Amino acid sequence: MSQSHKDRIIELASGYIERALTADEISEFESLLEASAENRAIYLDYMETHALLQQGQMGESVQDDIAAFEEEYRPRRFPSLWQTFAALAIISLLALVLVRPPATDGTFAEMRITESARWESSTLPTSDGARLGTGQLNLVRGLATIVFDSGAEVILEAPATLELVDAMNCVLNRGTAVAEVGESAQGFMIKTPTADVIDHGTRFAVNVDQASQATRTQVFEGLVEVKLPDTDSSVELRTGQENFVAGNQLGEIHKSVEEATWTRQGEQAERGREWKIVTTADPGGQDAYVWGGRPNDHNSDELILLKNSRDSEGPNRKGYLQFNLADIKAGQIEAAEIKLRFAPTGWGLASHVKDAEFLVYGLTDDALDAWDSGQLNWENAPANIRGNGWELKEDKVQLLGRFKVPRGIQFGTFGFQTAELAAFLNDDTNRRATLIVVRKTIEHQNGGLVHSFASARHPTLPAPQLALKLR
Repeated sequence: MSQSHKDRIIELASGYIERALTADEISEFESLLEASAENRAIYLDYMETHALLQQGQMGESVQDDIAAFEEEYRPRRFPSLWQTFAALAIISLLALVLVRPPATDGTFAEMRITESARWESSTLPTSDGARLGTGQLNLVRGLATIVFDSGAEVILEAPATLELVDAMNCVLNRGTAVAEVGESAQGFMIKTPTADVIDHGTRFAVNVDQASQATRTQVFEGLVEVKLPDTDSSVELRTGQENFVAGNQLGEIHKSVEEATWTRQGEQAERGREWKIVTTADPGGQDAYVWGGRPNDHNSDELILLKNSRDSEGPNRKGYLQFNLADIKAGQIEAAEIKLRFAPTGWGLASHVKDAEFLVYGLTDDALDAWDSGQLNWENAPANIRGNGWELKEDKVQLLGRFKVPRGIQFGTFGFQTAELAAFLNDDTNRRATLIVVRKTIEHQNGGLVHSFASARHPTLPAPQLALKLR
């Protein structure tokens, strides 16, 4: 390495410390540091020396070391204990300083990644990797992760509207935001129409009801302050706590709910009519879900609930469907497709579950088809294995197909068309076909989303259906 090359690294390092580099020089500096470990070693040693020079208590030996370094620009082989600690401190600072230099274009955040996202009427760019400044994001579907230069990360869950103010402030006008805030961004605030939610180094979620503008805050880890705007009234929420702010009332502090209510009911989809449709709402059909684990009051008569909990004690849920095939002869089905209309439950956080894989099994033992939706439970459900939210007795079922619901999506029509499904329906001897639906994907954090699809009792959405093409 030439002496001029070493000199250039030191020159740029000095300018960086003094914040005197141009945008082109910052780019050159970053390129040099990324190019080789040798370049980075020179820079780190210079930064260590700079830190030592800032100390008011340096002995002659340290001064001699610095003079030697400035002459040769090479790392010392055996640094002192103090120098070692100083170097470690500098390396830690590099993670904060070098990764994202102070922006000079008015931006202060990055759209890190979007998942199944659809946007409407946003004033900011929405592509992955885009730099963001002051403006509004209106997410109507999916998830979006926004990383602020201050060190705060916000995951926006649709439907939601977020206004970005600066690196330490944003405004949530509706929907749900899940925030994880590092030490460098303590004091980061999510403002809502009814509350100021101020972080003190934590992970938490905030929801704003669009109709009432009420604010719900839940702390997963750490400490946040929930404050009434323009007043001194506030409460502190710690790990496992939540509260609800409506109007000018702070609300009481409660123990957080495992599957909290975050989203509202989604839009309706129309039923396809290409083939003969058989549903669980037809005479002789039925549907239900069973649940096990910790009890809660999250039940529904209109939805079939599905969940595979991270916790061995649940709550877990599985869905059971039965179709009456009495009017369709065995062997008459040329092709078959199952369609399930998913809808939001509002329970649990979508960001705590990755892309969700669902499995659909056929019950092969006709003797088990005599279940009654009004009496079905976790203990007597056919072929159920009670230890988790997806396993079934292999000798009683046949896997017919699988489908995925992308992370952040809570409504839409999902299903599949397979030869295995058509063959199973053709071979069913008593013409009462039972299908079992489970979510194989486990939530990666507690409090994850409860998925669901419409049952035969839903007032507006279509019941589970088989679309059958007959010969």
